[in-house]
Amino acid sequence: MKKLLASLMALSMVFAVTGCSESNDSENESKAEAKTTTTTTTAAPAVESKADTTTTTAAPEESAADTTTSANDTTSTGDEAKGTYKDNFYTSDLYTFKIDSKKWAMQESAGVDVMFTYADAGDDAELESASINVISMSNDLLNGLTASDYADQIKQTYNSMDGYTVTNDKEVKFAGKDAYIVDVTGEIGSQKVLLNQIITSDNGNLVVITYGASENAYSKLSDEFKTVLDSFELK
Repeated sequence: MKKLLASLMALSMVFAVTGCSESNDSENESKAEAKTTTTTTTAAPAVESKADTTTTTAAPEESAADTTTSANDTTSTGDEAKGTYKDNFYTSDLYTFKIDSKKWAMQESAGVDVMFTYADAGDDAELESASINVISMSNDLLNGLTASDYADQIKQTYNSMDGYTVTNDKEVKFAGKDAYIVDVTGEIGSQKVLLNQIITSDNGNLVVITYGASENAYSKLSDEFKTVLDSFELK
């Protein structure tokens, strides 16, 4: 369940970004295709010949959820923003927050800047379902996407998924900035899960914090989530 919940949290954000950017991307692709259609070059046969004689062997794909990093390491992670995790602080170009390495383990995951899963579960296996991750996009990559647009898209994404329901969405203040909160309930197997997104932007850069756990674990970890969120600072 731990890996499944973490993957769902990451995928839901990627779907939202893709959906909001689709119209702008389609327009740009159409222009590119039109240009390609009307352009001819004698270099094409040489490119095809090279492709026929070259073989590339891809490295085996590893499970992102199996890779953990201690707080004493300085590590670059994620696809959108590069950050470091050292002395219980995760820092990127857009934000920083404090998270206790004795309680949370950092994991690399495609599509997000960084992901943490709860590592201080002891004998309570349900606590292992807890995850926190962050995704960000620079202003240059947003194609006009705003925090409000993203909040609307994430609501549509979850409402289109069987078994998931948006239970709350509202505009708030977070880290001194205007933000949107989207709360979601759902089911993974026989477990009810609670997920929350905080969506904000600073100087046009979008930052989304997603956190959640199974229903029982969520109530036990509410103070842990609050501690991390209260430390969050936008640069």
